Amino acid sequence: MIMRYIEKENCFEFTIIGPQTDIHDRLHYHSLFAMLQEAACLDVDHHGFGADIMDELQACWLVLRMKVNMIRIPKWKDTIYIRTWSHGFQRVFFNRDFDIFDSDMNKIGEATSIWVIAHQGDHHPVRPQTIPGMEIYEAKDQSERKAGKITPIDITSEEIRPLLKKYADFSDIDRNMHVNNTRYVAWSLDAFYAQKDHAFDIHELTINYSSEVKPGEEVCIYRTQLSDKVQVDGFEVKTGRHVFSTEICC
Repeated sequence: MIMRYIEKENCFEFTIIGPQTDIHDRLHYHSLFAMLQEAACLDVDHHGFGADIMDELQACWLVLRMKVNMIRIPKWKDTIYIRTWSHGFQRVFFNRDFDIFDSDMNKIGEATSIWVIAHQGDHHPVRPQTIPGMEIYEAKDQSERKAGKITPIDITSEEIRPLLKKYADFSDIDRNMHVNNTRYVAWSLDAFYAQKDHAFDIHELTINYSSEVKPGEEVCIYRTQLSDKVQVDGFEVKTGRHVFSTEICC
């Protein structure tokens, strides 16, 4: 991922490299999510609330939901531009939106997300007003884009069986000491494509993060075919707690 800030367009520029793409040279969704996350991190850093400041306050940013709509999926060697902005906070929740452009600045996608500031120790939400300087960002309105709530499947049914198992290995863990949010997107696409014999153009993906997965934990992945979409859910094995739900539309 090669990235720079384009001040004229108020965008972050990314050039797509081979390891970020699939067998058809299309950008992986988990790689796109990594770009969106990086753009968000750099934007909050620009406003004085980046990782260095949050580390001093023993706090961190955590994403709770994200929805991405793509008109066209970019490919290997393409350059894309991501513009992102925050709507501020209501209660403890921050809305953040994204626009995605191709090299000619044609819009090819958009995203919306919900974030919280959390304590680094227990990851419990922190009231934004307790962060010095944050009080001026209290929102008067929120984004018109919505990352909806997904109802987890009921895995108590005898007819429902896990499709895949995933493990929180070293390469999945980020600086917050849990599985990085982009890995759940990768796991969701692994389940979506399991036993499929050809590729699909996925134009919409929504993910809800319910609980974090710590190093060494095991997650069972379930896939449910709905009328117009596929739902993928993850549950931690030992505790049975719900980890994430993803809706995928082609």
